[in-house]
Amino acid sequence: MKKWKLMLAAVLAGMLMMAWTAHADGEIKVIIEDQEVRFDQAPVIDKGTTLVPFRALFEALGLDVEWKQATKTVIGKGEDVTIELRLDRKTAVINGEVVELAVAPRLVDGSTYVPLRVIGEATGRDVKWDKSTRTITIGEAPKRGVDPLTFYRAFVEANNAEDLEAVMAAIHPQSPLLRGGLFEEEVASGFEKLDVVTEIEHLELVEESDTEAVVRSVEKNVNTNGRFHMNNRMELALNLVKDENGEWKIYTLQALGLVFLLEEDELTAEADLDADLKKALEDVLIANIEASEAEDLDAALATIDPKSPAYAETRDLLGTMFLAYDIDYEIELINVIEASDTEAYVYTVQTAKKIDGPEFNDGRYKQVHQLRKQEDGSWKVYISYTIGFEPPGAKP
Repeated sequence: MKKWKLMLAAVLAGMLMMAWTAHADGEIKVIIEDQEVRFDQAPVIDKGTTLVPFRALFEALGLDVEWKQATKTVIGKGEDVTIELRLDRKTAVINGEVVELAVAPRLVDGSTYVPLRVIGEATGRDVKWDKSTRTITIGEAPKRGVDPLTFYRAFVEANNAEDLEAVMAAIHPQSPLLRGGLFEEEVASGFEKLDVVTEIEHLELVEESDTEAVVRSVEKNVNTNGRFHMNNRMELALNLVKDENGEWKIYTLQALGLVFLLEEDELTAEADLDADLKKALEDVLIANIEASEAEDLDAALATIDPKSPAYAETRDLLGTMFLAYDIDYEIELINVIEASDTEAYVYTVQTAKKIDGPEFNDGRYKQVHQLRKQEDGSWKVYISYTIGFEPPGAKP
């Protein structure tokens, strides 16, 4: 009886070995991204599931490999996937989620074998079995598009490098920013005159879908070449939209907050300028204030550059103000900060006091005005920045 039991055990062991090695060495081929994977030991099939030595598979899939001896756990890590499998356990943990396995990882001739399909699919690849050739084909890894935050960081780097082509390529072709060519003109002009360094202080992804994303950025912008610039800390909301190639592009941007980083000394320091040029610049600001006090819309607009992006808004605002208010203006300080042959910056401090009209903020307004020279040689205000306000009674 004992002899028969030994014979039966031998037969069962042989059958079990046959189940694990249902083919000759090299009979099953594994192709990953058109390259055949060479295993030290041949793949095996258990209950219709192909198992292979884990290390060669993980490395062929571009995963970093880790083996934890204490728990008999295999770990594979990629850019966006982490896979954990434990010997003789019919579950895997993929990106923190427990996944049931048809067959547990096992030791075969001293090597740890893992189920191939579940690992290939966890990396986002298609896994196909060709019965006629006994070949398993695993496709290419899915192309990972640049995420919105990485895209915006690259955009800021392109600005810092003054790479006009890269900056413009980051704007969506249907973006309203491109209308009229003003955006590109301003960016090119800034690169030519300044060396502004943008430092991202905070960046977050507010929301994202397959085709759109909203990014919030807080960044510091400081010029480094000695020329005057409206250095600032700005909070932006950017709407990103994928183009026809599936790449993120900037569609719109909106300033949510702006704080100018300017010292009083650089605003009030007297520039070494030709007296006639200095007077011509000062006269433009004086004429603007006098026209506003006289509520003469045509005269006020005559001091504004027609090419200013704020021209229409300024025209409408002044028209409304003149109808609703009677305001007394007085210039306390006017100083030309910097001037070139085509562009100048002038600092003014003026008081505004309501004589008649609805509620109004009386007080002292501090402004920096950018002026540009016109084709006829005259100077006009291109844009004005209000950088400070003090209510009545505040010390100058």
